[in-house]
Amino acid sequence: MIRRAQPWLGTLVEVAIWDAPTEVSPDWSAAIQAAFQVIAQIHTCMSYHSDGSDIYAFNRATPGACLHLNPHTAQVLQAATLLQQQTGGIFDLRVASRLACLSMLPSHTRVPQYVPDQQAFRFVDELCIEKLSDDWLDVGGIAKGYAVDQAIKVLKNFAVDRACINAGGDLGVIGEQTVFIRDPQAPSHMAMSLTLSQQCMATSASYFSQRCGSTDPAADTGIASALIDGRNGNQISSGKSYSVIADQCMIADALTKLIATTGNQADACLDLWRARAIILPS
Repeated sequence: MIRRAQPWLGTLVEVAIWDAPTEVSPDWSAAIQAAFQVIAQIHTCMSYHSDGSDIYAFNRATPGACLHLNPHTAQVLQAATLLQQQTGGIFDLRVASRLACLSMLPSHTRVPQYVPDQQAFRFVDELCIEKLSDDWLDVGGIAKGYAVDQAIKVLKNFAVDRACINAGGDLGVIGEQTVFIRDPQAPSHMAMSLTLSQQCMATSASYFSQRCGSTDPAADTGIASALIDGRNGNQISSGKSYSVIADQCMIADALTKLIATTGNQADACLDLWRARAIILPS
């Protein structure tokens, strides 16, 4: 086994390969290096914090501006638009302004007011969008999932048969692998294990992001949670964890927000993506 970790996308990303070296591929270091290269590219174009990213440029642009996108960013924004429609607005990248109000994302300028049911952009062509409203975007969650998906493709191109990529709880597996879900009541302990086979899993919970002392005047609990209901901007703080297993890690990550909001493990949107959900405690 060979395992490497690097800090990207606001978390520690680990790539592990369990294949035994062969004469054809005597060293998997090149495969892991290539996987991290595509993850680094995705970080560069979609980081909320980096002043060279597409997301940074969008958040500082004025309505009416047209922005040209990296193909990676374009794919994520296309998927996010579809998921926003399918979830009835529960999943919404525009929650960046709510997170900034909660001091959970940095802000160096005036934070725009979050207005529910509003369209932030439209595609002019495949790689160009027009900003339509005074909104900020944060693609941190699904960008992690997308990065896992793209890195998995890279490893498969190297003929890797058994591997796992973990980007802060967003997992992608080649072959078969046992994975674990934390106990949301005691996050240092694992509550359950399950086997993924050529699948991905993402988990959302507030046990690491939740903190007291919200400065948001709209918050009445004094508890800040990074899980936000896109329909109204309200925080989701249930003390539970929400995991989704799907064919794509980007989709799994996005659907955890849906399940965290509805608490419905049989939501019809899961069927659209051949996904299933796990809520702990059940």
